[in-house]
Amino acid sequence: MTHISILASAAGALALSAFAAQAATVTLPQHGPAMTAGMSGNKGIAGTWLTTYDGQRNTFTQWRKDGTASQIIDFAPKTGNAQLGDWKVNGDGTVSLYLIGWSFDDKGNALTGYFTKTETDTVSGNSYSGNFEVTFYDLGGNIVFQHDGTLTATRVGQ
Repeated sequence: MTHISILASAAGALALSAFAAQAATVTLPQHGPAMTAGMSGNKGIAGTWLTTYDGQRNTFTQWRKDGTASQIIDFAPKTGNAQLGDWKVNGDGTVSLYLIGWSFDDKGNALTGYFTKTETDTVSGNSYSGNFEVTFYDLGGNIVFQHDGTLTATRVGQ
């Protein structure tokens, strides 16, 4: 029993040290100072939205009043479908969003890099539309793929 416990502890430590070594090699983009929500211009964005990118990819996007946001895209979870970030209201009344997430190989087994998404949206009641740019990076911070497009969104729930 003691041997099993020691072996399990060693395997766990080895797994964590391998993860820590891999995480240490990631080069992330410079995002600049933290965005602030600037709530006076657009309180209506806070909430959950169904967002469609280029008329094809769907996400649930959650905008929080504190200026943070998260998004889950319709990819398999193990290949990287979660994004976290922040947002702000711009001087012209549009809303800017910055998100970042991990990307994995097609089987979801190996971390291959990360991706960032920026978008600028115009909110109108229970819908918004805008433009976005998504960029995929390898673990060294080199651009692997970049795409620009359009999006539409509709509020979900209340």
